[in-house]
Amino acid sequence: MKILCLLMTLPFIANADDAIQKYLGKRWELSKTEKNYLEKGEVLADANVTTIKKEQEFKLKAVALHPKTCTKVLRKLSMLENYSQWISFINRSEYNEKNKLFTLRADHMLLPFPMIVHIIVDRPTQPGVYPFVFPTGIFTGLKGEFEIKKVDERCLFYAHSKWRGEKTKIPDLVIEVFSETLSKLGGEVLMRKVR
Repeated sequence: MKILCLLMTLPFIANADDAIQKYLGKRWELSKTEKNYLEKGEVLADANVTTIKKEQEFKLKAVALHPKTCTKVLRKLSMLENYSQWISFINRSEYNEKNKLFTLRADHMLLPFPMIVHIIVDRPTQPGVYPFVFPTGIFTGLKGEFEIKKVDERCLFYAHSKWRGEKTKIPDLVIEVFSETLSKLGGEVLMRKVR
């Protein structure tokens, strides 16, 4: 009986894989291993930092797939003010509805120093595309967007960001490690909070 149930679900898993890859397109061609990790509820993150002369360029992308519908997931994830209660390395989280300013105070052993991060972004309340920008801080002007999309009665999250500016005092590898690791850790905590 278990084998029969498994065989009946295989076409749906394959269709979900196809839908996810079609949505991501060339932005991120997932390997078979990455698809398996995503199906198991892991958050995938990839950061790339390069220094050319006196400029540094930073790119980050992350993707997650939640087994529940976006409506159910967003009820909790839209509570930006509660992130500090859920994610250990976020000491404080605030959202100013009028200015659309999301403020995080973060501290973790991977960070070169405690950080205050300001992000201008709409509160995510439904599937769609949410552009964001960092108006201050070490990565002033960083821009990106996160997208929330229904995929086969599940909820797919994809985020990407890019920054280019004057070289920071932080080595490329350190930025890659902390941004990738903390994106993954924070994302996985948020995904578990909704289960």
